[in-house]
Amino acid sequence: MNETEIASYFDFTKKTEQTGVKMNVPTLQAPYSTINNLLYLSYLPKVINAAVEAQFFEILSGKPRSFDDISQKAGTKKPVTKAILGVLEKIGLISTTDDTCSLTPLASDYLVAGSEANQLAAIGKFSGSSGPFDNLAGALKGEASRFDEKMWSSKEACMNMEQGMKAGGLQNVLAFIKALPEFFRCTKMCDFAGNIGYYSYVFLQENPNLESHVYDLPAVCENARELKQNEPDFDRVTYHGIDIKKGDSFGDGYDFFYTSHFLYEYGANGSLVDFLKRVNAAMKPGGLLVSNHVCDKACDRESEIILALIELQTRVMGYPTHALPEQTLKQALTEAGFDNFTTQLPDENNAFPTLLLAARKS
Repeated sequence: MNETEIASYFDFTKKTEQTGVKMNVPTLQAPYSTINNLLYLSYLPKVINAAVEAQFFEILSGKPRSFDDISQKAGTKKPVTKAILGVLEKIGLISTTDDTCSLTPLASDYLVAGSEANQLAAIGKFSGSSGPFDNLAGALKGEASRFDEKMWSSKEACMNMEQGMKAGGLQNVLAFIKALPEFFRCTKMCDFAGNIGYYSYVFLQENPNLESHVYDLPAVCENARELKQNEPDFDRVTYHGIDIKKGDSFGDGYDFFYTSHFLYEYGANGSLVDFLKRVNAAMKPGGLLVSNHVCDKACDRESEIILALIELQTRVMGYPTHALPEQTLKQALTEAGFDNFTTQLPDENNAFPTLLLAARKS
């Protein structure tokens, strides 16, 4: 309370005593602890980022250490160090035995810089400042940001997106595609809006006869040629900078067409069928199309909350939606000349409720 609120409270209390009015004790229908817990859980990103900055995860990446050893190596105060490590233990990032701490697999995979799947950049964005909802009040009043499709064009953004996909997305898509028998007969692939081609490279590793054509913004393709020049199979990938909004050509003769997290706007503005007809025309008869998009189906209550938050974040940024319903996609594909669907619904192992769908050109 500020001084005005405190004064008002005591004034109300004094008047109550003078008039003899009984204090009304409300009958509660639900425990406040539910809200209180949500509020306290919102502090966790700050705690995790503080531990990252203090190098706790790096210090523990080599071997288990005592509280005193961690504090000494990090140059931090022992009481606060022990308290923050206590929080990290409760949320499953470290384990303790007597006075010794060690990393859990969760922290080893995602919070150690040397891990191929580390998500330090993504986690840093959840520190509580400069977040996606900073302009939420303004957005509610019609002051929403204007969406900038070039936000993913920088080298840092490209690499962050690839790193994010390594946290399960790549693995999930690859397992799905490897289960499609015709994938191994494919020889020419279109990786549409494929960023720097990180999906292409994992597909090429599995199918030695495949070559990929990655289409994205010119600036993204320039980054890709520089960032991926030492990647194995670089000579099997061709980058094409295009302006997708202007309807630039994306080639033809494909027996495999892959698109990931791109079709949302088409699904929202009613142009999905027209775009998929263009895709169909660029493919060989019997060609394989695979879509990887957040859908409208969540596997549990927690995923439903995440889905709602993603949608809110997306609209605050000025983009129409970040969900493509399964029925909308299937109906559009059917109208565009595709059939014989194979689907994989979201599960709790994925960060977002993502639907994988394969279709074949009729």
